[in-house]
Parts: sequence; C-alpha cells; structure tokens
Amino acid sequence: MRPTWVSVDLDAVAHNVAAVDALVGDAAVCAVVKADGYGHGAPAVAAAAVRAGATWLAVALVEEAAELRAAGLTAPILVLSEPRPDEMSEVVALGGVRPTLYTDAGIVACASAVAAAEPSGGFAVHLKVDTGMHRVGVRPEAAVATARRIVDAGLALEGVFSHCSTADVPDDPFTGVQVDRFDAVLADLAAAGIEPPVVHLANTAAALTRPDTHRSLVRVGIGVYGVAPGPDVADACRALGLRQAMSIRSEVTHLQVVPAGEGVGYGHRWVGDHDTILATVPMGYADGLARAWGLGGEALIGGRRRPLRGVVSMDALMVEVDALVSLGDEVVLLGGQGDEEIGAGEVADAIGIIPWEVLCSLSHRPPRRYP
Repeated sequence: MRPTWVSVDLDAVAHNVAAVDALVGDAAVCAVVKADGYGHGAPAVAAAAVRAGATWLAVALVEEAAELRAAGLTAPILVLSEPRPDEMSEVVALGGVRPTLYTDAGIVACASAVAAAEPSGGFAVHLKVDTGMHRVGVRPEAAVATARRIVDAGLALEGVFSHCSTADVPDDPFTGVQVDRFDAVLADLAAAGIEPPVVHLANTAAALTRPDTHRSLVRVGIGVYGVAPGPDVADACRALGLRQAMSIRSEVTHLQVVPAGEGVGYGHRWVGDHDTILATVPMGYADGLARAWGLGGEALIGGRRRPLRGVVSMDALMVEVDALVSLGDEVVLLGGQGDEEIGAGEVADAIGIIPWEVLCSLSHRPPRRYP
C-alpha cells in the first residue's frame, strides 16, 4: 500500500468545538461539516463535534445530510441552501433535516412533500436572508412576505439566518451593515408576529471577533478544523487555542542527485544552481495537492523545513534534502513534526490560494486515518 495518508486528530476537533462553545456563551454551536467535513471525513468529524457540545450540524447538499443519517448521527441538520424541488421528499424522509427556503418553488415543493408524508404538518424549516453576500437567500425587503408564505403553507418557520461576507477582516465596516440589515429584518418579522426561535448569523470569524453576531446559534466551519479564516483573525484563533486537526503524511521513496543547471519536473519550473539531493514523495495533484505547491511550499523531514522543487506531478512531488535524509523517512506536507508545524494558512499564502482550498481539495485517494 502506498505510504501516503491524511491523519485527522478528532481530539483537536473536539477541543476546537468546546473552545468555541465556551466563547459564545448561551449561543448554541452548529458544526459545519459540508464537503466531507472540509476533507476530514464528515461522519467522524460530526460525531466528534457533537460529543464536544455542538447541538447542530450543517451541510450544503441533501446527500451530505443523508450520509450523516446513515452513519447514525441524530442531531438536527441544516441544509444551507435550498434543495431542489425534487429533493424535498428525501429531506422530509431523512428526519430532523431542516431545509433552507427562500423561493416560492421551494416553499411549494417542501409543503407538498410534507403533506404527502406528514399530513399534520409542523415540519421545521429555516429562512435565508441575503444581507449582502449575494449568493442565495431572499432580499431583506421580501423577508416578511416570504416568511408569511412559509407559515401559510403549513410549515414551521423554526429559524432565520444570514451569512457574513467580510467578517474575516474585523475592521471591514460591511459586517456592521449586514448586522443592521439582519436586525431590521428581525424587527419586521416580529412586528408581523413572526419570531423564529433559532436565529443565526455568525460564521467562524464573526464568532471569534463580533459578539453582536452570536444570537441563538453560531455556525462554525473552518474553526472546527483549527484553521484561521484569515490572517486578521489568526491572533484570535491562537488566543482561543484552536488546534489544526489535519496532517498530510507520506515518506521518501526515491533519492537522487541532480547536477547543477538541470531542471526539475514538468516544464523545468525550477532549475538548481548547485548539485541538489532530491527526495521523491509519492503524492501529487491526483491526491488534491495544488500543482503550484511545488513552487512555494515546504515539507517537514527529520523535523526540518525543506523546500519543494518543481511543480507537483499527478502522483509525485520532489523535495530538496541533504545527506541526512534516507529512504523511508516520514514526510509531512501539512501538520507537525518535531518542533515544527506547517499550517493550512501558511500553505495557502505560499501558493496563492485560501486555506479552505488546501483542505477541501484533497481527494479521497489518500485514506483518512483517525489515530
């Protein structure tokens, strides 16, 4: 078997959830486990998060909710975007899965699916309000009318929420604009006699830096996995003691000396100016590593940082090493070894992507291990 795997520290996941739970006080914690738990493995992460105090889970797709139910997770699950009309029957059948609604077609389809399965009604849904992300949701001025349509259709409007688009930059004033818009919607709903018991706005960055966004529930995504949403909130993550849960590990499978002036890898994007010892590592972009990782990234071997050389290939990458490195030595591309640690944010900065891509782009080819 290829000596390459992704190690996921579920104790770190539990620690991170508990730390956020303590920070937000009376607000409940919703662990966002979409995209296979940001590449960590959704069922395992969800179970660890619930054990640590998360009372809600959130996903992007109906099939992601189905996977959690099949794995035995019983916590309420929020589907963050409106399911397609032909998916509503499955949502209802899964039990305890809350669809997000914001269109007439979605409301009608959901109500029809509920009527077919549960004639007594009472099926809980959440209303998404677009306060400025402009991705999905109902405009603030249409929120009351949409909420009324939900209630008139016999559905239980359990929750209303929005999403912060710039909270990873705490000084950005637009978060305040979104808070004001959201509060105005809540006031309008209350004036119309509609007061959903579950109100949520905060993502990880807002949960850490904007207590005014906490409300009755906070949705924590990348913070569950111990990664800062951006450099401006990195200090807040460190102060809270968040721990990166993922590490990517392999080993040296080939060693060679490349003469000075010879190029390395496809396109010879790196050319050494000295004789160079290169270690080949059996992991590549088919495993989800960005091709550019080889042009700015580092690896840990023997507790030391060592530069990658040449673009990442489909199944392999190369690392500049010294004579102290041997075949079979452990290679860490993400995570810790000895006193050193490579963080997802650091990798993202080095190769021009964001931490979410570092985590979520990993394919299923490298197996996940839960030591």
